[in-house]
Amino acid sequence: MLRLRDRAVLGGMKLKRKIAVIATEYIKEFLQSMLADLDFDYSIFTYRTFADIQQIHEKITDEYDGILTSGSFPAHMIHLYYKEENRPICFFNTDEAALYRLFLKLLNENRNLDFTRVYADIVEVFGVGLKDFVEGRSPMPDIRELSEDEFDMERMLQIEQEEYKKHVSLWEEGKIDLSVTRFSSIMPALVEAGVKVYFPFPGKRYVGEVCDKLLNEIERRKLEEQIPGVIIVKLSEHGSADEMFQGLDYDYMRLENLVIEFIGASMIDCSVHRRHYGLEIVSTKKHVAGWTGDFREDRLNAFLREKKLSARFSIGYGLGNSLSQARLNALDACHEAELKQSPAYLINEREQIIGPMGEAGQLLINVDNSQVLDVQSRLSPLTVKKIFTAISASDKQEITARTLALRLGITKRSANRFLAVLEQEGYLRIAYKTRTTTKGRPESVYIRTGRPEVPEEEQGQQSEH
Repeated sequence: MLRLRDRAVLGGMKLKRKIAVIATEYIKEFLQSMLADLDFDYSIFTYRTFADIQQIHEKITDEYDGILTSGSFPAHMIHLYYKEENRPICFFNTDEAALYRLFLKLLNENRNLDFTRVYADIVEVFGVGLKDFVEGRSPMPDIRELSEDEFDMERMLQIEQEEYKKHVSLWEEGKIDLSVTRFSSIMPALVEAGVKVYFPFPGKRYVGEVCDKLLNEIERRKLEEQIPGVIIVKLSEHGSADEMFQGLDYDYMRLENLVIEFIGASMIDCSVHRRHYGLEIVSTKKHVAGWTGDFREDRLNAFLREKKLSARFSIGYGLGNSLSQARLNALDACHEAELKQSPAYLINEREQIIGPMGEAGQLLINVDNSQVLDVQSRLSPLTVKKIFTAISASDKQEITARTLALRLGITKRSANRFLAVLEQEGYLRIAYKTRTTTKGRPESVYIRTGRPEVPEEEQGQQSEH
């Protein structure tokens, strides 16, 4: 893991990230001292209550690479208000070291300190008694992730005021000798109310570790955004050969113009080419994520329909750790869309297929093309894998076009074509023919060949021995 002082130098220049820090005015000066010698630029945005977080977030423009908050509660508020916020968000809480350090200070000042007469909201809010925590019977509550069920918007907007009232009432009723709060937003009001209250400031090392974590996450995401992304749009073939050629040529020219219009200002980071398999857009994961609403919807399809592109089309989105992998994944995704007569599918760099796009991005299958890497077929690796899997799932290790059509959810005509292609290429052979009814032509039953390079005649000879 990269440390702050060991961050990579690119092109002779040290990349300085810009961080938006969200905290209260009470700890602003403390944070400035903590962050002063760390290797990033930052701006501190202060809030009075959690209700201010929404307005604060609106000031955090795209120039900021990540967000640092003074606690999990304000970070949780951002997630409640802005579920679409994709920048890394890290926070520092009151850790055990900070709490023990404060208690050691208090015990040094008063050796007879009775922890049953101390109210510490940082543990009490989560149902942990302070005495049990101090004596090791209860652990420090894990507040790194807050449940949206327990800490919904209504609860979050009330919690500060509730805790303020509890601190004051316990103090005024003489039930406590002092208070400890993690809500820096209520510290000034508690002091003004006369409560003997303390705030457990986190240590410099802990804050530095959180900042390192944030910067590393920023770098990881920036690198991930730059991995190749390929989009393939294929137009459906129709009519006679001459009509098809002329029609497709015109449709592809119109498609290319519309795609360039769709890409817009992002064109500087993209390339658009006509290939034998369709129109190919080469870009990055970052742009693909933008064009698909973080891989949930097919905005290109909606745009093309809005512009009334008359031709039928299928779209495949592919991501990969290399351009070739991204292109292969896009081809497989496009083929899947074509088979299912659905607008678009996506296959990511982890070889997971998502789709149909626009239908909650359902994860369908993990694609492992390694099983068919040696198969040099006109069909896509995904299609070959599905056919081989369908054959393997059969008790007799065989398949017919009708069975394949049912398994893959395609037409029998398409299934026949796929099986015929693999037979011609030597990966399948017809074992025998069967009749499902007394009428009609007999149906071919296919099995896999052991060695595609061996001619069928030779295989037959070998099987006789």
